[in-house]
Amino acid sequence: MKRTVHVILYVLFVSNCFAQSFIPGNFVVLRIGSGADTLTAGVAQPVFLDEYNPCGDLVRSIAMPVTVSGDHKRLTLPISTTDYTEGYLSRSQDGSKLALAGYDADPGTTGVSSISSTTVKRVVGVVNTDGTVNTSTALSAFSGQAVRAAVIDGSGIWVSGGSGGIMYTTPGGTSHVQLTNATARSLVVSNGQLYASSTSGSYRLTTVGTGLPVTAGQTMVNLPGLPATGSPYQFLIVNAGSGSDVLYLAHDNLLRKYSLSGGAWVSNGAIGVASDKYRAVTGTLHTNGTVLLYAIRRNDNATAAGGEIVTLTDSTGYNSDFSAAVPTVIVRANEQNVFRSVVMAPEGVAVNTLARKGDTDSISLKLSPNGARENVVVTFNTTQLSNPSIVLTNAAGQVVRRIAPASIQAGKVTINVQGLAKGVYYVTLNDGKKQTTKKLLVL
Repeated sequence: MKRTVHVILYVLFVSNCFAQSFIPGNFVVLRIGSGADTLTAGVAQPVFLDEYNPCGDLVRSIAMPVTVSGDHKRLTLPISTTDYTEGYLSRSQDGSKLALAGYDADPGTTGVSSISSTTVKRVVGVVNTDGTVNTSTALSAFSGQAVRAAVIDGSGIWVSGGSGGIMYTTPGGTSHVQLTNATARSLVVSNGQLYASSTSGSYRLTTVGTGLPVTAGQTMVNLPGLPATGSPYQFLIVNAGSGSDVLYLAHDNLLRKYSLSGGAWVSNGAIGVASDKYRAVTGTLHTNGTVLLYAIRRNDNATAAGGEIVTLTDSTGYNSDFSAAVPTVIVRANEQNVFRSVVMAPEGVAVNTLARKGDTDSISLKLSPNGARENVVVTFNTTQLSNPSIVLTNAAGQVVRRIAPASIQAGKVTINVQGLAKGVYYVTLNDGKKQTTKKLLVL
């Protein structure tokens, strides 16, 4: 029986080895740290977007650039033992793109959040449904302050951070408009409206202007019925129909539910205790009316306390208490990783996609054999690449093999996988402008 299970798994792995687009129904976690190095507060770290299936199995990891290439900048983030507000990931309203914000700084840069933005630009990363990454949007904003989140909708990008308010820019932009004076955390666009969480003054969970603002002097307004105190983090608005919207909010260490009733948000209970430290939430509405949720909790934003992902189903429906729902842990961060935020994977065909210059399909990355016991030969088309590098990561996102650009000749390199534990690995080819990843099975 055990042998049969292994054969079935092998077929499943190989059949998905060359899939590059995100899989609808999966979720994506923003992870800080490669897993190989000790995390130190305030020091810039590599950033990865990890795609998981609903069972908590890692599908692939997408690395943000750590080198500058042309218009495309680095995107790194630090951890902090006191601040949990950097690294909020968002999904566009049409579901086609992800966005995040970080720093154009090398990994290992100390005090990166406090460096002037004339020295270290604040960078927006946009990730498309096919996994291509664009980091050409770089702003001289939030100087000496943290940059926290970005959200993209159509031709507009909104960015939040400390001591600077909310900024508006466009894809590939280097200039910005300051919309508000109040700072913000997580950003969401829903039903054509920009929303933000905040702890600036009396602001907590707010609308920002009307619709999708692009000019200065915008007003933030708290959503009626929600607490005007405490510390809100990431949030999810589920549009179940006119008058039946539902909100899930990571707030003051708990996961809370609200429903919009009579023009105000009514509490529908909470899950967790203070020590759970809920920081992020996402989810999807099923056709039967249930909401499948994924949340990050127990995140101390530090080495050996990087958080865990739980899933739960809210089957209580609109304006009903969900506090009896039981979360199930499906993923835990390793000792050298921190989970910061979570969103559902992008899906559908992107319109006016912000893509990297060139087509990653033209790279023609291939692995042979797949699976491999001793060596795997990696081949690719070099005509579309400049100074490429290759990394092999395990299912935990740790780099286990690294091939320097000088070792890659004529679009072919051999990687020795002897000594590696059996399982699924990921081969990522990156030249700073283009990136593509293939799944590899080590036997």
